[in-house]
Amino acid sequence: MKRRKKLSVAVVMIALVLVMTACSAKSAYDMSTTSSSEKADYGTSGEYDGNGAQYTDTKYEGVREGAGETNTEEAKAPQSSSDSALTGTNSSSTGNTAAQSNEKIIRTFYMDVETQEFDTLITKLNSEINRLGGYVESSEISGRSYSYSYATRYGEIVARIPSAKVDGFVNTVDKNANVVNKQESTENVSLQYIETEGRIETLKIEQERLYALLEKEDTLDDILVLENRLSEIRYELQNYGSQLRYYDNKVAYSTVTLSIQEVAKLTPVSEQKETVGTRIQNGLSETLYNLSEGFQNFFVWFVVNLPYLLIWGVIIAVIVIIARSRIKKYKAKRSTAPAPIIVNNGQSGSDTPDGQ
Repeated sequence: MKRRKKLSVAVVMIALVLVMTACSAKSAYDMSTTSSSEKADYGTSGEYDGNGAQYTDTKYEGVREGAGETNTEEAKAPQSSSDSALTGTNSSSTGNTAAQSNEKIIRTFYMDVETQEFDTLITKLNSEINRLGGYVESSEISGRSYSYSYATRYGEIVARIPSAKVDGFVNTVDKNANVVNKQESTENVSLQYIETEGRIETLKIEQERLYALLEKEDTLDDILVLENRLSEIRYELQNYGSQLRYYDNKVAYSTVTLSIQEVAKLTPVSEQKETVGTRIQNGLSETLYNLSEGFQNFFVWFVVNLPYLLIWGVIIAVIVIIARSRIKKYKAKRSTAPAPIIVNNGQSGSDTPDGQ
């Protein structure tokens, strides 16, 4: 029982020491370079093998091969570039370039566009997305081709474009559609990324030490305590690995949301202040256009609904004819009816008709 308590206290002490070391990403990186046996790096796949949570890291291999320095200097390279990215120091042009290359920037675009050639624009956008090496995350198209001057087709495309090529894709949209609204947002997740990496390194160091203790233990209770903690560490490593993969995906592929509306007339987008004359001209042009569209719409409506109008015209004509016939009969009946007879009830002679 005392042995189990001592082991529990030892595990708690190890956990506390490692948590304190995780408070600084720099300390975590220094600890990870003290021994090659304690280095279990996280790679682009971020998968856990289930037998020790060993990760494969190729994140800084390109920097190491290009630098041609010693192992100690190679281990410090990512640390200095990360510190530069977080503190914003510019000690030299080389350090500034390295910091910029290691920054984790998530870019997001939203564009509200109009087009008179809906199908053509959709085809061009899909072709451009494939050409740039991106993919469509979601797509929705609703409605049908516009009737008269009213647009009824609408589409929304959420595209993921490689970050290095997203500006070219945005320019392509500008050239092929009328952009009425464009928004861009950026988010720097470098701090969150490095903190997550530091937690992963700390957990892996704790994991290796617990494995070393597990090999020395022979009592079932002590083994269960260690296995329980190792299970928690594996779960945390998987969660942090998923978070890093999420950041990597968002940084590597920018998100562009396109809201596409089919219209008969494009909305004018003025780039400079309009004068009074220009406003009057545009207003008159808009009024004439609306009048023209109104007459056209009325003519089309009249022709389209002419069969209904004819049917209702015949019905109304029949009703009018029947009504007029009944009115004539009623008037004729009243004209041929005998006049009413007035009866004298003993009144004076002056009140009787002449000759009576």
